[in-house]
Amino acid sequence: MGFGTLFKLVFSICLYQLYTMYRARRLPPGISGLQCLLAVPKEKPWVKMLELTQKYGDIASQSFLGYNMIIVSSARIASDLLEKRGTNYNDRPRSVMGGELSGWGKMMVLCDYNNWFRSQRKWIAHDIGSHATVAKLHRMIEGETRRTLRSALAEPDRIRAHLRKNFTSVVLRLSHGYITQEGDDPLVDLAEVANSQLSKATVYGGNFVDFLPFLKYIPSWFPGAGFKKRAKENTVVLHDLLEIPHNHVMSQLTTGTAIPSLSSRLLSMPDLTEDLVDNIKWTALTMYRAGADTSSAVTYAFYLAMTLYPDVMKKAQRELDSVVGTNRLPTFADRPSLPYVEALFTEILRWHVPIPFTMRRAAADDEQDGYFIPAGSYVIVNIWALLRDERTYQDPLEFKPERFLGNDPETHPSNVCFGLARRRCPGHFLVNSTVWLMCVQSLAVFDISKHVENGVEVTPEVNQVGGLIVHMAPFKCAIKPRSAAAKDLVKEELVI
Repeated sequence: MGFGTLFKLVFSICLYQLYTMYRARRLPPGISGLQCLLAVPKEKPWVKMLELTQKYGDIASQSFLGYNMIIVSSARIASDLLEKRGTNYNDRPRSVMGGELSGWGKMMVLCDYNNWFRSQRKWIAHDIGSHATVAKLHRMIEGETRRTLRSALAEPDRIRAHLRKNFTSVVLRLSHGYITQEGDDPLVDLAEVANSQLSKATVYGGNFVDFLPFLKYIPSWFPGAGFKKRAKENTVVLHDLLEIPHNHVMSQLTTGTAIPSLSSRLLSMPDLTEDLVDNIKWTALTMYRAGADTSSAVTYAFYLAMTLYPDVMKKAQRELDSVVGTNRLPTFADRPSLPYVEALFTEILRWHVPIPFTMRRAAADDEQDGYFIPAGSYVIVNIWALLRDERTYQDPLEFKPERFLGNDPETHPSNVCFGLARRRCPGHFLVNSTVWLMCVQSLAVFDISKHVENGVEVTPEVNQVGGLIVHMAPFKCAIKPRSAAAKDLVKEELVI
């Protein structure tokens, strides 16, 4: 072999090695710089994320001011990163507006995967972390559901408020031993205000201080510093959300009247330190806040779906009448005998996911499908897109409970709709029970239909709005008892 030939061979090998190194260090395709600034969505970031991955592939990127956002719209890639290599993606991205300026950083949804996080998750799992633990709560859930149905019967035009109160009542009883009063309740209203503030403070791309952290040091009077005023308002509401229910528990413990709850159990432990009490307060707040919003969002979407798809509602009601009859309300014991109702509930979970994407931070350099993911990158899995992926769901934009029936049902959405890996929602067993019962008992006693104005039916839009947590935009529907017997069932008192 001559020198020239050897030189060419060595040169080719070097070029190949350089090319291999380049591929290994190459970010996923996407946009960068000013393109990112112009592409910041004012609303529905999950839709913009899907558009990005439809253009560049299942894994795409946005690079701006030294930050790398890796967007994932593939179940396979999401599993590779968050499940198979999950230890690298357990932490959350830094949230300057929500976590630092507004004060939410100690809440489980925003804090890193550390001992503080693990304690909160362990304590919540102890109370609601399995089917068995939630089964012990079924009677209480039935009582709160009955109370909500009565409210809907009396004031059907306030169904959204009734649903929000139902789920807030359940979690407040579990978190702080607090029983909500009839009518409007201050702690229910407080949770709604706090969740709205949190959603705005943590929305993807909604706060430039998250990408330019030095802005948090500018004075409040400086032009463009309006975010500091909003953050200050957030801290006031957060203080009340943390302290008012906690003081309620402490008062009960002092007088010996405490209702069993997560807070009363943990605050009765011996040798409590100041830090431990602080973590207990934040754990209870996590349960209170999260349960107040996500479950009501899913159930409100159920009412919209029944308004838009009356044939689905009628089919579910026929199954209920056949299995349960019309002389009593369905209970959890009936669940295994109601396959179509179960499929309907499952389709609701797919059709409206209240947390449309999850964000993690890469702890170390990684590679996926030949693309480089640098340490510190924000990895964003578009859950909303996964649940509309044509590779997983046939006709994904259609509302079809039948997709989950038969010998070859489609993939159950609970694999992703409650989050992924070690940051999966610890309350998903409770959601699975509370939302199911509200849906099935609503079907049993109510006919849900389109609102009529001036003799004309009004078809509501499917419009998801929000930031961290999304809801269906407010809509009108008609809610009427199916019969006089159904009306009487709703009015029956249930002793719990």
